[in-house]
Amino acid sequence: TIVNVPNHVKDGSMTDPNPNKLDGPTEVLIVSCARDFAWLVWALRCMAKHLSGFQGITVAHPRVDAERFERLKDQFNVRLHGYHEVPGKGHIQHMAVMASADTFLPPGTKYVLTCDSDGMFFLPSTPEHYAWNDKPYWIMRSWDSLITTDPGNPGARIISDNMQWRGPTAAQLGFDPEVFTMCMNIQLIPLDLLLAYRVHIENVHHQNFLNWMVSGRNEFPPDRMDFTAMGAYFFKHHRERFHWFDVSSPPYPADRKRAFWSWGGITPQIQKEIEGFLA
Repeated sequence: TIVNVPNHVKDGSMTDPNPNKLDGPTEVLIVSCARDFAWLVWALRCMAKHLSGFQGITVAHPRVDAERFERLKDQFNVRLHGYHEVPGKGHIQHMAVMASADTFLPPGTKYVLTCDSDGMFFLPSTPEHYAWNDKPYWIMRSWDSLITTDPGNPGARIISDNMQWRGPTAAQLGFDPEVFTMCMNIQLIPLDLLLAYRVHIENVHHQNFLNWMVSGRNEFPPDRMDFTAMGAYFFKHHRERFHWFDVSSPPYPADRKRAFWSWGGITPQIQKEIEGFLA
């Protein structure tokens, strides 16, 4: 988990919510799959305990797995959205579905809080915990900050694995991204901005957004991006719609959930940790 889910916000210390209520309803969105189903159940249990003030929770999933996901309704108050999964493109299509949330979330939804199946809330959380100055916040850092000096070898540099996403992000957006914007794998986004983002990608690549996304490489490392591309696009074109925090200039908000790495499986140690969040 430490290797595959780097914690960019380990020094986050702000825990208070935005003092004012957001100006519209927020829906939680989890795009999941059969492989992550066991993680999803734990995540929903943590959400049931710790989340309040949200309009609801939508779980998007491949239609082929509808029977399994329908069982969630016996235990949780969730909405389900099935979509046709392109064979062999599950990971990158996940990104495309997330970026298309405005096309299937309940009418009147103003904001979406994107979550993953392997993210476990452990603190009481409301939509306002993901806003500051009455706007959704976005935590970012400079690309240069991903290159540091090796304390054990003066003059040598340590280059973060996250630097590998700069090239694919630039190729996707059609411009060099100014900042690295995947410091947390959870994000509050005004729903109306998603269409503008998809139109931008379509204009750059001269084809339908979904078609372009699923034409990419699904295997690691993928060449289609989610948070690094959306965040950099919003930073360049809709900066005023967010409050921006830079990890190099604390304070900034703490992560209110624990991000795991689903591909590593739920080990006994991980299960014990999650059970602690529910105790």
